[in-house]
Amino acid sequence: MTTTRSAADDARDLPKEPTAPWILTLSVAVILVWLGVLAWQVAVLPDRVPTHFGAGGEADGWSTRNGALAFSALLPLVVVLPMPLMSRLVVSAPEFINAPSKQWWTASGARLRRFERLLREDLWLITALTLALLVAGQVGIVMAARSGTDQMPGWALPGALVVFIVGLGAVLARMFVGGRYAEQPDLR
Repeated sequence: MTTTRSAADDARDLPKEPTAPWILTLSVAVILVWLGVLAWQVAVLPDRVPTHFGAGGEADGWSTRNGALAFSALLPLVVVLPMPLMSRLVVSAPEFINAPSKQWWTASGARLRRFERLLREDLWLITALTLALLVAGQVGIVMAARSGTDQMPGWALPGALVVFIVGLGAVLARMFVGGRYAEQPDLR
């Protein structure tokens, strides 16, 4: 009995295409900033920490120091940092791909490997943006906790949200405008 190899089987036998160095550098830099802010929180947060704020930036919800630290550490570890791992589904379950030119991308192992890299890079960019947004919130919380007024700095979240929305728009434009996921002539 002869079994035929699928494109996914071929893709699993191929080496992973490397992530663009600038994306790795950006991601590592944001992770290091997050770890630095987390260390800062450990050093300076008081026992009672404002963690929820009204529209005017005034605290309307508090947490314990340990609760705030757990949120600052666990949310990125459990929700944000695993995002790029979703790109592995491309080679393990290509039937779930929902992208332009799906038939072309799933026709060979080399194409699936390339698609996995493109998706991994885009997911790393989304991860870096999301983590940066969370870090801005953490910085705002520390500043509010240390201010004595429990007031979130006026620039903290609005500025971070603008950067996040503009950055996410740029990543989505990179993904869907200009043919990033179009058929690529260098692949057979």
